Amino acid sequence: MAGLFRLTALVLVPILSALYAYRGSLLSISVATVECTALKILLGSKVSFPTSNVYTASLDEYFSAQEKALVPSCIIRPQDSKDVATAIHALSLANKFGIGGVRFAIRGQGHTPWAGAANINGGITIDMRATKSISVNQGQTVTSVGSGAQWLDVYMTLDALGLSVSGGRVADVGVGGLTTGGGLSFFAPRYGFVCDNVINYEVVLASGEIVNVNSDHNQDLFFALKGGSNNFGVVTRFDLKTFPQGKFWGGVIINPVTTLHSQLEAFHELSIAPDYNVYSAVVNNFYYNSATDTMYAVNFIEYTKAEEYPASLKSFTDIEPVLQSTMRVSNLSDFTIEQANYAPNGQRSMYVTTTFKPSLSFLHEVFTLYNTSLQVLLPTVKNLGYSLTYQAIPTAIISKSVLTGGNAMGLDRYDEPLVLSLLSVSWLNETDDALITDTAKKLFDDIDKRAAEENLAVGWKYLNYAAKWQDVIGGYGEVNKGKLQEASRKYDPDGLFQRGVPGGYKLFAQTGPESAPDEL
Repeated sequence: MAGLFRLTALVLVPILSALYAYRGSLLSISVATVECTALKILLGSKVSFPTSNVYTASLDEYFSAQEKALVPSCIIRPQDSKDVATAIHALSLANKFGIGGVRFAIRGQGHTPWAGAANINGGITIDMRATKSISVNQGQTVTSVGSGAQWLDVYMTLDALGLSVSGGRVADVGVGGLTTGGGLSFFAPRYGFVCDNVINYEVVLASGEIVNVNSDHNQDLFFALKGGSNNFGVVTRFDLKTFPQGKFWGGVIINPVTTLHSQLEAFHELSIAPDYNVYSAVVNNFYYNSATDTMYAVNFIEYTKAEEYPASLKSFTDIEPVLQSTMRVSNLSDFTIEQANYAPNGQRSMYVTTTFKPSLSFLHEVFTLYNTSLQVLLPTVKNLGYSLTYQAIPTAIISKSVLTGGNAMGLDRYDEPLVLSLLSVSWLNETDDALITDTAKKLFDDIDKRAAEENLAVGWKYLNYAAKWQDVIGGYGEVNKGKLQEASRKYDPDGLFQRGVPGGYKLFAQTGPESAPDEL
């Protein structure tokens, strides 16, 4: 790599010097365009521009319309870690060289909905989706996955071998973003968060160096990457703990919303169970669809054994009437495809989240607040989908994290089960953005305020569900936030991933991802 870095510097510095010297008289040439020109020389066809089909296809495949609408100066599609190292080294040199702040985005599958999370206007987007290799070691205990893979890619490989890993529950979600954001899975009660199941990360640092990060090497960075997102480098490969897993029982049950009380009683019973059955996983949704002007209770239920209607989930499966049920024994790939069908790409979209301690009365109160906020939107918002979700975080999940050395998310501060709440919104028109954002902010301000008043508040926000304005890193606690900041100063001393990558949740900002300071 040292020879490659010397070549990069020899090529890049004179090009940038010449182009930047003339940039003042060529006002239409942006700093990013200058850098894209240099990267094109280094990486050839792996760099695409707005006139190309490759560029257009990349934008078309974002999850949300907000991300799709952004227009980077160029898109880089690295094929391997060496390509990533070349790009990052070039971007680092450009920033050190003083041509101005070249800003860039790091994209896995691009499933985070808010604009700028994994794309950028006028900057450079690194599209990692070609780095999607999957291999299983000879002992079938470790699966190595390129960070650009979808979870469905992983599961289709492993299902055929009678194996699995702890990973995402939606087929087209990316491995990279979900895992560095913590990651929930059907197997979380058995094995902890997805990040707790990473044995080793291959990472390109700001210097362009490719390093392995694990419990023996770069231990502080190993901790930081478990929930620390894109703040330290570009992860190019995850080595994941792998375990035997056959087909299991699961599916979707849809009930009318008139079953609300039974739904919340069942969820509360599950969330506080002292002997939580670790094979049980439920995502409890209340979903309004303006196309039918109807709200439904939609439960995604999985039991990760091939055992139908287990006693631990009886309180859900006994709820009547049932409008639709897909419960069956099948494989993990099938279940994740089913969940993906409930969240199609291409719409305007928003997630907002919070967490609180279990309380049946408070579950009812949050639903009432949610339903009240819905009424604000109904008169004007077209093609509205509006969903409130509850998920249990039993101590079984948190304890697994502790056993594997801990993670950056800070949930080990809590010795009781928690409830994770999510608002998912989809809509058609950009003109409704402000109303929806204001309504969602008020809803979650009200939820957090009432939780504090009832001594149920938990400051933690799950990164993969958070809105742009939410303070994720602060919710990890001051100690862990400090550890993340120290790791950033050590592995990225010039702050390339703090100043150069505006997407994500920055370590030195007060709230949200938008205001990383000048001094690290």
